Amino acid sequence: MEDAKEERIIMVIQWGLWCLFPLSVFVEQVRYTFLKPLGYLLLIFAFILFIMANKAHGSTNKLKLNASPMPNSSAKLVTSGIYAYIRHPIYSSFIQMSFGIAFLIGTSGSIAVAIISLIFYYFKSIYEEKLLIQNYPDYNPYKERTGRFIP
Repeated sequence: MEDAKEERIIMVIQWGLWCLFPLSVFVEQVRYTFLKPLGYLLLIFAFILFIMANKAHGSTNKLKLNASPMPNSSAKLVTSGIYAYIRHPIYSSFIQMSFGIAFLIGTSGSIAVAIISLIFYYFKSIYEEKLLIQNYPDYNPYKERTGRFIP
């Protein structure tokens, strides 16, 4: 029961962060327009990374991806494709998307939301990894040879 409550809290925070981006436009009028090209680049890389993660996940498990940190008991541990280099490529793509959107908006408020997203996904990945270690005996060796968000 406690796990279900934690999962709901994590999901509310995750989706709430995404809702903050439109509000960040109203924080200030100063725009850091020089960040826009980097924003577009990050969004392109994030999209490619997400597609690669989805493909690798789908080739191992015929289950749909979900945003819950709880491991699916009928799923296998994915260690091929992009997962051979990055343990959390979907979170990594969301972090890149956060910074890409923040740089396109170009305000301090949007950049602050991206930094908060980075911190959130870092702690969410720690929480998820505790659960993965319990469910997959070969997770620790996998963890030792791959990066969390970057290779």
